[in-house]
Amino acid sequence: MSKQAIVIDGNSLIYRVFYATNNQLNYYKQHNLQPVNALKLVLLIVLKLLSENTYDYALMAFDHEKKTLRHEIYTEYKAGRKPMPDDLYSQLALIKDAMEIIGVKTLSIPQIEADDIIGSYAKLMNENQVNVEIFTSDKDLLQLVNERTNVNLFKTGISQITKVTLANFSDHFFGLQPSQVCDFKGISGDSSDNLAGVKGIGPKTASELISKFGSLEKIYESIDQLSIAQQTKFKATVDLANMCKRLSIIETNILPNYSTENFIKKPINQKLFKELVERYHFTGLTKYLFGKQGNIF
Repeated sequence: MSKQAIVIDGNSLIYRVFYATNNQLNYYKQHNLQPVNALKLVLLIVLKLLSENTYDYALMAFDHEKKTLRHEIYTEYKAGRKPMPDDLYSQLALIKDAMEIIGVKTLSIPQIEADDIIGSYAKLMNENQVNVEIFTSDKDLLQLVNERTNVNLFKTGISQITKVTLANFSDHFFGLQPSQVCDFKGISGDSSDNLAGVKGIGPKTASELISKFGSLEKIYESIDQLSIAQQTKFKATVDLANMCKRLSIIETNILPNYSTENFIKKPINQKLFKELVERYHFTGLTKYLFGKQGNIF
């Protein structure tokens, strides 16, 4: 039986849980306490995920605070994004420490985005015949789906998860395949990353053109087959479209000095976990003490 690995998009998860529990911040502020709303819910979610399957390897990947290599290509990359709220930033180190306590390695690398860490981790695992489950809300990561890698998308806050596999991929992504995700972004763009794509071409038309021609490059090679209006739009944004596609490609070779051994899921440190539960009064987590939830320990 193949070994199993889990990787969680740390930034994606902590933002979702922080805003899902934002109403709790007033309590902490009124009582002059360190906010731990995100910490508590992250722990609950990760422990639940670990209890639902037996994972041999585990990682939570984070963006680094400094600008990434993509900013060197496009200075306006992700321009307009607000910095991490102070009340969440103050919990970041606590969350990373908590993950290590429950046996999940955390990793961030200067100039590298979490997506690229996840992509490289998935490739490393796949090359060693390990199956990978990715958990995120970022659809860019769908390009990593293959016969050994699934992407689980957080939906409706964090209460629902959609599993995207190679078998059902086209049903969840405009009838396309994983190898065409970056072509799609090159055309339709991504407002969250401040990438415009081909202005005036929406997701529906983008997917239809990619289905017909295969890729962004093939569309440009066959541009005379497009309508006059479409030709005008594509010709006006050649460089922008190609750059958007390039920026959306996830790197998969940034962990050359790592082996699968670096990511082995460790047993929970019961002593430190008990101290954590007691320090922050996380009574809802006591059920995870001393192996009561079975195989996650």
